[in-house]
Amino acid sequence: MSKRAAAVSLVALALLAGCTPDEKGATDAPIGPAPNATASPVAPENLPEAEDPTGTLAAVGDGGDWDNYVAACANAEQEPIVQHVAIGDVNGDGTADALVARTCDASTSYFPSTVEAFDGRSPVEEPARIGKPILTDVGPTDQPWVVGLSVKGGAVTIQANGTGGADSNACPKLKLTYRYELQGGDFKQTDRAATTSSSCLKTE
Repeated sequence: MSKRAAAVSLVALALLAGCTPDEKGATDAPIGPAPNATASPVAPENLPEAEDPTGTLAAVGDGGDWDNYVAACANAEQEPIVQHVAIGDVNGDGTADALVARTCDASTSYFPSTVEAFDGRSPVEEPARIGKPILTDVGPTDQPWVVGLSVKGGAVTIQANGTGGADSNACPKLKLTYRYELQGGDFKQTDRAATTSSSCLKTE
């Protein structure tokens, strides 16, 4: 092929590449999106509403400094010790709340645990408690030391080591499981199960 013929062929190809669709809309362009095409944004009115937890206790999650939130110990010389934190909706408002198990430091044996619930919609600077502390109803007898805490379907499940009535908390032998639910603004115990260990259980 001569140089002139080759040049004419290149010009023809260039013209074909830049051609526009005919009246019927047919082109030689491949079907489908361009390689770098992005999806069109969904109209705002079609997006589901999403709550912004910024500034609320729900935003703190389980990594917050919960020592500053839980109740002080009865003895001013004791410091509260956070044992476990669970995040879940306990009041049914659609926002994750915080459950915090805490005890107090003790020079001998251990101090029974309590669990406090905080409303996930409340501000971080002023967290609002939900109901009264959990486990206060069994504290004097079971002397529970929380080893596990969870929330599912609004129900609070607590695993703890404890004693049996008059037994000393120097050697807890009960493996306890409690379930509580929020009823009428306060937590009510719905189940309690206990098994006895042949040896002392850890409270550390």
